[in-house]
Parts: sequence; structure tokens; C-alpha cells
Amino acid sequence: MSSEQASFKRLIDIGIALSAEKDTNKLMETILLEAQGIANADGGTLYIRTKEDTLKFEILRTDSLNAAQGGTTG
Repeated sequence: MSSEQASFKRLIDIGIALSAEKDTNKLMETILLEAQGIANADGGTLYIRTKEDTLKFEILRTDSLNAAQGGTTG
């Protein structure tokens, strides 16, 4: 399997897992962690847009600092 095919399969698997998740906190955490993995990023932060059109902090992850805040594991 080529790396392009493997990436495509991973995206499909992520989509299936996300569509089955009912826990909003776990869903947001999974989105952040998978995006971090796909981008090969050391960290990531997730903000949610509120009804008042502002941003609300939800989750922060930085692997090299072993930092986790928000979500289900931080």
C-alpha cells in the first residue's frame, strides 16, 4: 500500500470513528489528536466558536512539554 493510500485509509477510519462518537468532549479531543498526527505537529489547541461569535478555549496538547489541558485526558 502506498503512503497516499495509507493516508486516505487513515482519514476514512478517522471519519468512521468520529461519526460513531457520542461524547462531545471525546469527539473534540479525537479531532485535535488526529489532526496533530496527520500534520506531524508537536502540539495543538482547539477553540470553539460560541453563539456570541467569540472563541472559547477547549483543549490544548503539547507532546514535547507533556502538557495536556481540557478534553477527556487533560
